[in-house]
Amino acid sequence: MSDQQTIPPYWSRFGSFFVYPLGMEPLLACLAFGLLSGLASIMFMPANLVLAAVLLVGTLRYGYKVLERTARGYIDDELAFVDSAHGGKYLPYKQFVVIAIGLTLCGYAGNFAGPHVAMVLLVVFSIALPANTMLLAMTDDLGESISPPRLWALMHGIGLPYLGLCACLLLLSSSSGALLGVLMPIIPAALVSVVVGFVGAYFIVVMFRLMGYALYQYHEALGFNVDIGFERQSSVIVQEDPAKRRAAQSAALLKEGRYDEAIVLARGELAENPLDPAANQRLHRLLLAVPGQEVAMAAHAREWFAALMGAGRVQQACEVLETIWRQAPDFLPPSAGSYRPLAEYLVDSRRFASAARLIKGFDRRFPGHADIPAIYVLGARLLIDHQRDEAQARRVLNAVRQHYPDSPAASEAARLGELLDRLAAAGSAANS
Repeated sequence: MSDQQTIPPYWSRFGSFFVYPLGMEPLLACLAFGLLSGLASIMFMPANLVLAAVLLVGTLRYGYKVLERTARGYIDDELAFVDSAHGGKYLPYKQFVVIAIGLTLCGYAGNFAGPHVAMVLLVVFSIALPANTMLLAMTDDLGESISPPRLWALMHGIGLPYLGLCACLLLLSSSSGALLGVLMPIIPAALVSVVVGFVGAYFIVVMFRLMGYALYQYHEALGFNVDIGFERQSSVIVQEDPAKRRAAQSAALLKEGRYDEAIVLARGELAENPLDPAANQRLHRLLLAVPGQEVAMAAHAREWFAALMGAGRVQQACEVLETIWRQAPDFLPPSAGSYRPLAEYLVDSRRFASAARLIKGFDRRFPGHADIPAIYVLGARLLIDHQRDEAQARRVLNAVRQHYPDSPAASEAARLGELLDRLAAAGSAANS
């Protein structure tokens, strides 16, 4: 199958041409052209005219580089600034010569044959101009680009879609003016020239990208050589998603009842990235769904929990901890240092029952641990917010202040105690 039969037509990728200038290099180029436009607007004659001419030449030169690179098959948005088969340094000036020749011929035709003939020639010139631009970009040859046989060969090689290409370019060239008409009333006057320069450069890049892709689409019919054919390119650009492939393999194995092989596949995926939430979820659900895998499921959950805590992913670790409890109610984290961050997150997320379950008996399991005062304060918060037992909460807070006066938790206990006093005083005043 030929490339022309497999390359998506330009009209099916129209949206991608608008996205292209938002890539890193094209966007920086458009921003630079916008800033140059703003600079030109604040300069005096003739410096502003010189800078405006430099801006126009620079924008067109970059557009030609985009066109040439796209036509050679680089549709992966790589760098275009320093990539050109022939340099193309004088392409904008050659374009100006072509336009001057075309307008001169139309003017002479108007003088000798009347305005109607001039209008017909102007339409023909406008239709041939995209073909001339594409030939200039690929050959860097002024004579070849204005040769009627070469122009006709390019237009005929593309066929009727060439007229569609011309229509698209006409719409794009008018769209920049329409967009500026919408933006002008809402942007500050100081930024008008910058926005005009940016929008102009943006649409020029879009149009040249479109012409480059049209050349790439029809390169076989036109006899152009490309660096990357579509079959090779699609193998690079359209890569299969490994996660989707594994999910499909796992589903097929489960459908055939090959549970052990599905588990091996899931474990292999997890071995590549032990902290990948999706891979852990897939293995966990698989072990949960397959009969007789309860012990393996609990063991995996413990390993996952330890890895998450080691990576500081407390939120996910809390989710896994609650999952473990559904299968192994007596499980508790082996590391004393993990209790406080887990309990604080559970309290802050108002999962009071899980927080109370976690910290219950912490002082007996880890006597003398530095987090005991903070755990006591968390327990007092649970008594206040969850069980509404303010009397017991006061006793816990007083114990923290009495037995651990130098710990940071003592000041938090004092603050909570004062808060309880104020609430009690407010309640008494309301009842009296």
